[in-house]
Amino acid sequence: MLIIQSVPQATIIPLRHSVLRAGQPIETCYYAEDSMEGCFHLAASIDGKVVAVASFYPESHPKLDADFNFHSDSTWRLRGMATDPQSQGKGYGAELLREGLRLCNEKGAQVLWCNARTTAAPFYSKLNFDIKGEEFVIEGIGPHYFMSYTF
Repeated sequence: MLIIQSVPQATIIPLRHSVLRAGQPIETCYYAEDSMEGCFHLAASIDGKVVAVASFYPESHPKLDADFNFHSDSTWRLRGMATDPQSQGKGYGAELLREGLRLCNEKGAQVLWCNARTTAAPFYSKLNFDIKGEEFVIEGIGPHYFMSYTF
């Protein structure tokens, strides 16, 4: 049975590292925003094994502020979403993200945005995220799209 719950930062780091920063120092998995006020981390587990993680926090984005006139206090960011490769395609990441969307909405979010890896863009699109703009590269990580979900 899949269990999705709020967890401390330490719980999400191992999967974040193995999936998103493999081969890089583990320090690259610690984001300054992880400890900011309002941030929450979710983990999806099966039989005690963490199979998916994500972090959510209030953060505006200039593109959203300028192009869509969202107020910064209602704009949230998704970051560090990762699903164990052996668990991908089973719906665990989607369930985790749906719970994150629900909680962000509860906290007053009007929009949730992320920098999605190009390879993950179809996953986010299936969950009603929209690509906003052209593909760009984050040095040392690879190609991404700016994507957003409007509540």
